[in-house]
Amino acid sequence: MKRIAIAAAVILPAFAASFMMKHWVREHPVDLEPRADATVSCGRVVSMSPGITETVFALGLGEQVVGVTRYCTYPPEAASRFQVGGFLDPNYEALLALRPDLILLTPFHRELQPELDRLGLRYEIIGQDTVADIRESFLRLGALCDRAAEAAALTEALDGRLSDIARRTGDRPRPRVLMTTGRELQSGMLNEVYAVSSGSFLSDLLTLAGGVNCVTGEVAEYPALSAEGILQLNPDVIIEFGPESSGEASAAAVKAWRALTGLEAVRQSRVYYLGGARYTIPGPRIVETLDALENCLYPDGEAPPS
Repeated sequence: MKRIAIAAAVILPAFAASFMMKHWVREHPVDLEPRADATVSCGRVVSMSPGITETVFALGLGEQVVGVTRYCTYPPEAASRFQVGGFLDPNYEALLALRPDLILLTPFHRELQPELDRLGLRYEIIGQDTVADIRESFLRLGALCDRAAEAAALTEALDGRLSDIARRTGDRPRPRVLMTTGRELQSGMLNEVYAVSSGSFLSDLLTLAGGVNCVTGEVAEYPALSAEGILQLNPDVIIEFGPESSGEASAAAVKAWRALTGLEAVRQSRVYYLGGARYTIPGPRIVETLDALENCLYPDGEAPPS
């Protein structure tokens, strides 16, 4: 549990917390179906997730959004909405003051639900853990908020991009890839690295882009790996997601990995850094993450070294 808490603290600025606890959610199931006890109104919406916020705006519902979290910074208009707090620590007085018709939660917001029920605030739970979930979230939100046509168009556009990349990568060699979302350094050396395991949308995107995730399993979807464990995995490609998008951050990340000279990815200079929250937010912009992953796996369209 300590490692999971540390990982969440590392990743939250880039906002991966809404999907990194899918393992926890499976052990604490929630009802994801629309509740039938009242008519849904989307006149005044509060979104508690950057991925949901981006989806709502993409569906043309931006004018109805009256509140977001401090991590909801895209599209730029979202930053002008009232901030109700963080992902897990909303200001309930602010929520009441906004008089929302609907609050949009993720499955990870289970602990918020009793208080929202007590306050009489209507909410719906929208899952975006996997690519299939994200696709379904477009349709679900479209149905909830009378944007079925927009949702269909958004889904069709996503399906088209997924089909395009499947055609491009179908016959290419599939390198083994280690994706990471945070790391701890000790004396300049890699100490603990938080990897992306199977079961998340990032792993789904990697598979679609033509890679094979070398970290699999259901025990922890973001396990902490030691340098020794990484050497045993010996991936062909390493892709690190980080919060900062800059040349300095990229150079520092690649330098840290070069300390593990026994890694095939290091020997082949196939260590990549993708900086910025946009790559780790589940929503309409996952197509950008998909393109970035493909570029890492197949630079300039070339197949990786065999």
